[in-house]
Amino acid sequence: LPFGAHGFDLPAPRDLALIVVIASCGLIGYLLLIAASRIGEISAIMPFRYTRLIFALGLGALLFGETPDLYMIIGSAMVVGSGVYTFLRERYHASKRAA
Repeated sequence: LPFGAHGFDLPAPRDLALIVVIASCGLIGYLLLIAASRIGEISAIMPFRYTRLIFALGLGALLFGETPDLYMIIGSAMVVGSGVYTFLRERYHASKRAA
């Protein structure tokens, strides 16, 4: 960045304010997920962890005009798919142990 031809441009005040608001909401949400993980059943909490992806994509599109590319969609699908696979695998093994 410092050696590029264009240099560094600060975000516009509106964009900077949006970044601060979104980062604050993300921080508060993540802290609440951590608190819920300490006292709640993890199987009830995990779906909410993956909804962060959906909200992040939506806020990025609405507030910053971003559009997800193919790599973002594939990566998101891999993250969610691995979580769903792990959840289903653990549920299967728990039912076999109980039986």
